[in-house]
Formats: sequence, structure tokens, C-alpha cells
Amino acid sequence: MSQNINDPIANTPAAPPASPPTPAPQPAQAGGLKQAVKIAIPILVLMGIIFAITFSSQYAPPPPDEIVTANKLKEPPLRFFTSARQWNPFGSPQDRAFPGFYEVQANAAGTPNGASFWFENRNDKSVTMQLKGVSCGQCSGGRVAPIPQDVTKQILQMTAVSSLPGGLFSGLPIGMVGPAANLSEDRLAWQSYTFRDHPKAEYKVPAGGNSDGWSPQWGILELRFSVGAIGPKTLSAEFNLQIDGTQQIGTAHFDIAFEGAEPFEISRSVIDVGELQETSPATTYDVLVYSSTRGKNGTGPGDLAVPQTDVQFPGRTGSDPVPFVSVSAPVRVPESELDEIPNKIQKAVRVETAYRMTITVTPRVGENRADLGPLERDVHISTADLRKTVRVKGMVRGGIWLDNNLKEIELNYKFPAGVPQKRVTVITDQSDRELVVVTDDPATPEGLKIALKKQPAVPDRAYYDLDISIPPGAKSGTWSGFVVLELKGTKPQRIRIPIKGNGTQ
Repeated sequence: MSQNINDPIANTPAAPPASPPTPAPQPAQAGGLKQAVKIAIPILVLMGIIFAITFSSQYAPPPPDEIVTANKLKEPPLRFFTSARQWNPFGSPQDRAFPGFYEVQANAAGTPNGASFWFENRNDKSVTMQLKGVSCGQCSGGRVAPIPQDVTKQILQMTAVSSLPGGLFSGLPIGMVGPAANLSEDRLAWQSYTFRDHPKAEYKVPAGGNSDGWSPQWGILELRFSVGAIGPKTLSAEFNLQIDGTQQIGTAHFDIAFEGAEPFEISRSVIDVGELQETSPATTYDVLVYSSTRGKNGTGPGDLAVPQTDVQFPGRTGSDPVPFVSVSAPVRVPESELDEIPNKIQKAVRVETAYRMTITVTPRVGENRADLGPLERDVHISTADLRKTVRVKGMVRGGIWLDNNLKEIELNYKFPAGVPQKRVTVITDQSDRELVVVTDDPATPEGLKIALKKQPAVPDRAYYDLDISIPPGAKSGTWSGFVVLELKGTKPQRIRIPIKGNGTQ
């Protein structure tokens, strides 16, 4: 007879005897256990989960209709307390404790990550578990270990003590040391396989018993996996179950949702400051650098190092000589504030470590003024093994501009013919100062011929004809750059005019 382990009646572990002096509590059904092999969460939390499983599901009497239904069913081969795992900060204890985020590691490096599923055998015969299928045979494995019944007895008796007045954890800090030690890695008899090499991996679970009501045959199935790519993924595995020496069979299906993550992320990759006047005050923008894997309780290699920062022109090396865009030193975010970060960045993500830094944008630094036109800088944020970039962009307006409120020059032409002449008008608000072409700026595209001629003067304004031409057959395809002009004087002022073209056949 085949039965699904997700059946609400079948999915309940055995109960220890009720404690007569105290009425039994009836909390809502809770499920599962955080893997105890490495004791990844404090032992108090682990025992609290066990308490919730045993008492909430057993001391609360089931409705009469469920009792009738249960009598009609045969005992399934195994009863698993849970069948799915994902990181959920608002979910069950085991989902809150599950890390959920892992750095990419090649399959050849093994299966270093895992999630545990606790189960019980209530039958008086042993049970065989055989892998039926897995969604990623190349990146996963599994192992099973029965928990000695004397250890189970210790756990149940200690959690029963904690149900007395005084609270769930009143007697556990000292009392649970023994059971915790007996669940350590070297004290359990593991049956381990990599699914790539053993696609029909088979495990044996000892027969149940529980003659005294305190010693059920519990066990742990740990599904292990490696992470080979950035992004969310679900590992699914299914097992055939059979009570040895009988025809009674069943299946058990498991899902583990996790995400491949980089060593750190940034809260924003673009800062658009919009239009600034050359006299605008400085503006500031906060950036968070956070890690889902590196930190005190993370899955990565230790802590997140203090990020290093550097500000550069896009596509160029070397720092900006005048800090029109600057970044403050990183400041570590206190652990008490880490839980607030997902709401701030509007992203459901685990945060183990974070640093806060401030990017300041100003068109004026002392006597220096930013070039008019596009303001673009790359703020590089890096650790030893990763670099990410925040692009800062905006437009600085001032005393030099293009007529008709143009923001760029666009040339579309036939490559064989070139561009005989493209004229735009440049205006300045200082008629007594000379405007010239900067001929040696590396951002000016090669192959252009640029000429600038001043028109007759008018009060409070100066008008210039800016003529651009391209010789026939000189420049093909798509290209872009800047025409750079400079207003001469004791405090020179430059304007960078974006120009782009497309020379077709």
C-alpha cells in the first residue's frame, strides 16, 4: 500500500507519555528540525523545535473524524516531520534558520551545503529508502543516520521537563548538553552517497519500537548540494520507501529552495542626480554594501572584508583629480540593524554583514568647477575577490549652452559621402570671454573636423557657429564621444557636448 508522507494524519511523530501534573498545551502544528549534525543553531532553539513537534502534534487530541480516518489507514513506512526547506524570516523555526544563500562552488568541490529532514519509523520492521529521482544528480548527494533510541529518550524527557511552569527553556542550558553531544557528527552512523555516482542510492532505517513511550526510532535524512550558478534554484528529490519483508511501499518527496549569491551586493548600481546648476549645493546618496553569505553565521569563507572604493571616469583608469564625486569611508552596520536592510532596499534577502557609505556629488570644489554637460563617474567598490560599480550620472548646466535647448549633436550620414557641414549654435553669458575648441581631449572622436566662429556680439550674450564635418569615406559605423569647448579666463570653464554618429553604406 503506497502512502504519501505529506498526509496530515501520517505526518505526526510519536508522542511521549503526557505529564499528569500540568494540562497539556495545544499550540498550532509546527514542523521539522534544523539539521542537528553541525548544531548550526543554538541548542536551545533546536530543542524548542523538537518540543513543538512532539507536544503540539501529540498532546492536542485530534478531532474525532481524524481518529476514524487514521484507523482505516496502515502505518506508512516512514513519517517525515517536514518535506520542504527554504529561507523564510517569518516562517517556521527551521526555515528561519536555513541559510538559503550560498556562494558559487564548482561541482568538483563536492556537496558542501545541506538541509536536514527528521523522520520516524513506527513499524516493527526495518525500512529501505531508495533514491527514485533528483533534479540535479551532478550537484547533490544524501546521507541518512538513525538516532539512537536512548538519545531520543533524553531529548523527549528534557523537552517534557521544559513544559512545566517556568517556560520552554527553563531547564535546558545544562540539561541538553548530553543529547546535543550524542547528535554530533562523529557519534552518528551515517550512510552517505553522492547521487552522481549512485543514482539508485539505498539507505536502511532500523525497525521502530518505542515500548516505553519515550524511545521512538527517529532518524535524519540530510540532502547535500553544491551551487554552480548565481540565482535562485530548487533541488527536488524523491525516494521510494518499503517496509522490509512486506509489500507495503510509499514515497517521500523533498524540495530545497536556495540561491547562488556573490560575496557581496550593493543596494544601488546607478545614481541619477538629474540636472544641476554649476552653483548647486552638494547632494548625498547612501549606498549599502551587504553580504548574504559572509558574516558570523554565514555560509561563506568568514567575514566580509571592509570594501575598498575608487572613483574614476567611465572607461578610463586613474582617479578623478578633483572630487566632484566622492565617497566616504565604509562604516559597518550594527548587527541590531541588519534586519531592517531588506525593507530599505526592497529585496527579500538574508543579510549577514553590511557596510554603509555616502556618495557626495557637487559641481563645485573650492575654486574648481565641474565641466558643463554630462557628469559621469564610476564608483568602484571592491574586496579581494569581487568588484562592483555604482554609476553616477547627471547634467551640469551653466553659462554655456546649445541653442534651442539641444543636449547633444547627432550625425546620420552615408559613409561614402561623409558630412559636408553640421552647424549648431553655442551661446555663452559672458560676451567678453573667448570660447575655443579643445583639440587634444581624448574623448573627441577621431576623423572629425571642428571649427568655431564667433558671431557679431550682442549685449550680455555671445553666439558662436560650431561647424562639424566628416570627409567622405573617413568614418563608418556607429560612434560617440564629446566635442569639448573652453571659455578662456583666469578661471577657465569647459563644456562637454555629447556627439554621436552613424555612417552607413
